[in-house]
Amino acid sequence: MASQQGVKGNPATTKKLLEGLQNDLKTLSSESKRKFTEVKESAETVQLKLRTISAKNENFITGLIPASSEIIQPFILGCATKNPKIVQLCLASVQKLISHEAISTSAADSIINMLWLLMEGGLEELKLLQTAILLITTNSVVQHDSLAKALVLCFRLHFTKDSTTINTAAATIKQLVSIVFDRVVAEDKLTTNEPLVEMDTTELKAGSKTPPKSLKPCAGDAYLLFQDLCQLVNADQPFWLLGMTEMTRTFGLELLESVLKTYSSVFTKYPEFSFMLKERVCPLVIKLFSPSLKYRQGAPPQPSPAPVEKPFFPIVMRLLRIISILIKYYYQLLVTECEIFLSLLVKFLDPEKPLWQRCLALEVLHKLSVDPLLVKSFVVSYDMKPHSTKIFRDIVNSLGAFVQSQFMNPPGGPAAQSGTKVPDTQGTPPAMVAGLPVGGGVSPQPAFMYRGVWIPLVISVPQGQTRPLFLEMLDKIEPPTVVDGYGVSVAFYCLLELGKSVQILVCGETEESKSGEKTQQEAKELENTDRQMEESLIDSSWCGMLAALSLLLDASTDEAATESILKCQETYASFCGQLSLNVPRDAFITALCKGSLPPHYTLTVLNTNPAIPTGQKCKYIERV
Repeated sequence: MASQQGVKGNPATTKKLLEGLQNDLKTLSSESKRKFTEVKESAETVQLKLRTISAKNENFITGLIPASSEIIQPFILGCATKNPKIVQLCLASVQKLISHEAISTSAADSIINMLWLLMEGGLEELKLLQTAILLITTNSVVQHDSLAKALVLCFRLHFTKDSTTINTAAATIKQLVSIVFDRVVAEDKLTTNEPLVEMDTTELKAGSKTPPKSLKPCAGDAYLLFQDLCQLVNADQPFWLLGMTEMTRTFGLELLESVLKTYSSVFTKYPEFSFMLKERVCPLVIKLFSPSLKYRQGAPPQPSPAPVEKPFFPIVMRLLRIISILIKYYYQLLVTECEIFLSLLVKFLDPEKPLWQRCLALEVLHKLSVDPLLVKSFVVSYDMKPHSTKIFRDIVNSLGAFVQSQFMNPPGGPAAQSGTKVPDTQGTPPAMVAGLPVGGGVSPQPAFMYRGVWIPLVISVPQGQTRPLFLEMLDKIEPPTVVDGYGVSVAFYCLLELGKSVQILVCGETEESKSGEKTQQEAKELENTDRQMEESLIDSSWCGMLAALSLLLDASTDEAATESILKCQETYASFCGQLSLNVPRDAFITALCKGSLPPHYTLTVLNTNPAIPTGQKCKYIERV
């Protein structure tokens, strides 16, 4: 701030501004003397005013601010002429004043009204956007209703016919939305002695064009903006952004996602924003998912008056991006809502869903699976609760079921029908040892081969990282074609990452558990709690993990993939042993033993495992 004050008081800067304004006013007077005498007279009056301010004030810009409403008058009148040459000159002059922070709040309001009239006249659309963003980014004189009007102006320009204006307006809106929330963060750092006002939930539920009284000014603007973004995405009328004539759901979802991802601190600190998250965002997301939940690919049309709406890729993809953010950044605020979202992800893996939708869900699950503390939260919040959905178990089982379904019902039929080159072993049971073909060598492309179905491993992702493909297709309208093997490849990495997360939670300390000194009693209680959590982790995941990994091990034709699968199975066997969980331990050891033998090699002792009581056998062990 001090440096900014220094710039304001810099003699060279003030001299340059004064000379620039004087020259602009002379030019404006000359251009308007024939047709627009009112503009000419106003320009000449302000020239005299500038000389007076310069003579009376040591700091020219400081003296300019109180008089700025009068100083901008000739430029506002010039814009009202709608003469292209005069309008360009006036906008350039106004931008000079704005960039030197020589604008008062009332002058800023007048400038926004001027820009609005030019927008309605379809004049200088790009310069309007430049002026609007300069006005709002330079300082915070534009607030409340004027801020709303400036935002609406940019939204209106986003829905013009010119592609350059559309793209520039989109970038401007995204920047302005960020600025509105940046102001909240800056406002938080300023200490005030204002008394706190209690939040009124009834007022928040109803929606309003005025902010909650419990919020500071900048937080109030951000609240109203986010409230109206939710309204617009839900196809409802905004309360604060008055004058909106058009809005696309895809653009609205992108703006919501950007705010939720970047400003989680605002939503977690302010109960008003937390309330809006629970009461507006989550119900909106669930509502918009309705077509995706009801639609069944290949199902006969239902004899109902309203046909089932097909899921729309741009909407589904953006909703899943938001779900990923809500689970990752707001889990502790939205435990119940996240249970619904996670159940939706599992539901999206059902065979009757379009393959592109299943792949999107897999990419989100992959993002979640690399976070051990998030996995722990799922188990503690859901799987360990007696009457709750066993979310972690369902995730693991659904991944295994997806992989199995791809071998039973490959997306394009047999690989030969999809135009993919098939190894010579296609159609005959290959001789495999530890998942690798004997005699013919490893197939040139990493792949999985099982009962005549060949599925390539088409991606390679380093441990602990994710590389979503479909979730990044923000420019696509139609669902993309799913490459053979993509779904199985993502599911494969999901399983490996979940195995790694379980290993970290059972065998390795997280930063959370290391921090802080604990008494002996606290340490004992923590140990008991951790033991219950670890056992629940294994209990929820071992069946689905064993079935999926065993199938992939049988099918693997790639040395690196086989090594990863064996390592995951070995790790599970190891920490099951550490926890004295003998049933899953023996099951994984048995699977490792079977994997070391040639296929179809019958060994009675491995086929009947007396250590596993019949009632505890996993229903997924009897695979395809």
